[in-house]
Amino acid sequence: MSKWPGLKVVAGLSAAIFLLGLGYLIGRQRFSVKPAVPVSENQASILAKEPPVKEKLRDPGAALSWLLTALRSGAPGLRYAESSRIMSNGRLSWKQLQLKGFSDDIKKTAAILESARKALARKFNYQLLLACDLERGKLNFLLLDGFAVVVVADFVAADLNLNPEPPTAARRPRVAIVIDDLGRSMQSAADFADLDLPLTFAVFPKLPESRAVAEFFTSRQRDIMLHLPMEPRDYPQQDPGPGAVFMTTDEPELRRRLLNDIASVPGIIGINNHMGSRLTEDPRKMAQVMAVIKGRGLFFLDSRTIADSVAYQSAVKAGIPALQRDVFLDNERSVAMILEHFQVLIEIARVKGYAVGIGHPYPETLQALSRVKEIAQAAGVEIVPVRKLICP
Repeated sequence: MSKWPGLKVVAGLSAAIFLLGLGYLIGRQRFSVKPAVPVSENQASILAKEPPVKEKLRDPGAALSWLLTALRSGAPGLRYAESSRIMSNGRLSWKQLQLKGFSDDIKKTAAILESARKALARKFNYQLLLACDLERGKLNFLLLDGFAVVVVADFVAADLNLNPEPPTAARRPRVAIVIDDLGRSMQSAADFADLDLPLTFAVFPKLPESRAVAEFFTSRQRDIMLHLPMEPRDYPQQDPGPGAVFMTTDEPELRRRLLNDIASVPGIIGINNHMGSRLTEDPRKMAQVMAVIKGRGLFFLDSRTIADSVAYQSAVKAGIPALQRDVFLDNERSVAMILEHFQVLIEIARVKGYAVGIGHPYPETLQALSRVKEIAQAAGVEIVPVRKLICP
């Protein structure tokens, strides 16, 4: 043992401090950013006018201002009134801007909007959905941030003679409503089946009531789907339930498990995912799932529990009829908000021609859905089973 152990400790600390200081100086010299060429006055002016990309994202006011400037310059006969309302979907809230007005040239206005589609995606990260009916002089468009509708616009031709007739049945937008998470309670199944609506019901596999609930719906000639549990990002904190497919499930086991799930819910005509925020963003696992589904006469509905889901694209690639969810109706369990989200579903359907909403077996959802038939009729929208959107 050394006679002076303290000296060794001090010496070691001094050496460590010296090396750290030297490393800091080297790192500072190596990694400090110094512009090699001064920014010109012209470049500085451009940079001052162009906000960073992150500031452009998720800004409906800026996107709408940009778009309306383009419309006014190309179609000066545009007149409109603007209003707004606060929307919410679970923990997310946002302002939805609404425009209603007239255009002297509907065709030209539609052409400007069509040309602006890519720029809106690039500049503001928004999707533009556009519908133009020249015969009736109507133009509608939406701006969507993911699945949140941030701008709703309705324009008609200034010459009202172009809009003399109500929409015919063949032109009516259509919405489909899926009720997820069934199979736990026969009473809940019966309550929703009693609604005078052509709902589609998604039933969990391998629950004690799954088979009985499926047989109940088929006895009532109601459309049912397999509500297939898939691994979420926060697994194991969130458990998708019996019969779930995980990232670690190898292909033979995935096939065996999925076939067992299908057999446990007799009478299904399609499949949609329960949870699955991790699995549905993985192209390899989705290809494995679609390989099992293909050729069984089933369609696939991507519940879109995550924006990066590739489930829909994987189904289309495999040649499986497929759809995507547009709106979750009841992330916020309030009758008023469920009806608000149904109105958003209608707005999307007016532009796309159709839209798919998903709800859950909550008492608030049951109460709200008892009122949507009247709302849809007043809006000129038809409520249909999901299969009608797959096979018109």
